[in-house]
Amino acid sequence: MRFLWCATAAVAWLATGCARITPERLEAQVQETMRWQREYQLERERSEAVAVRLAALEATIERLVAERAEVEQGRVALLEELVRTEADRHALEEHNTQLLARERELNELREMHEQLSDVFYESALERARRRLPSARQPDASVAGDGTAVP
Repeated sequence: MRFLWCATAAVAWLATGCARITPERLEAQVQETMRWQREYQLERERSEAVAVRLAALEATIERLVAERAEVEQGRVALLEELVRTEADRHALEEHNTQLLARERELNELREMHEQLSDVFYESALERARRRLPSARQPDASVAGDGTAVP
């Protein structure tokens, strides 16, 4: 029983203690609660603003990563094109070398042709000269004396 009496006394003391809160103290607690709520709201707004900025930064980072990947792909494509162009240039240089060699051969053949043409022309001229005097002799003897020499 004694325990029961102590328990009721403790509850009564607590009840009277809560009932003893003065209006000034209650007003101060309400003001303090309101101040904490305002600070909480301000901190929440700041946190949301930071979250928005963080999301914007993450989006920018993702865009930059995508641009970098695109630039890297472009660089790889350019390097491949450079390798192909170098191979084409090398092939063209070889082809040009072959064409120059053939041009030299052609020039040599032209010179040979000119020389052979000159030789052929001189040979034909020489043959014509040999045949021509024998053909002209009868004409000259006929025209000169009027008598032909057999």
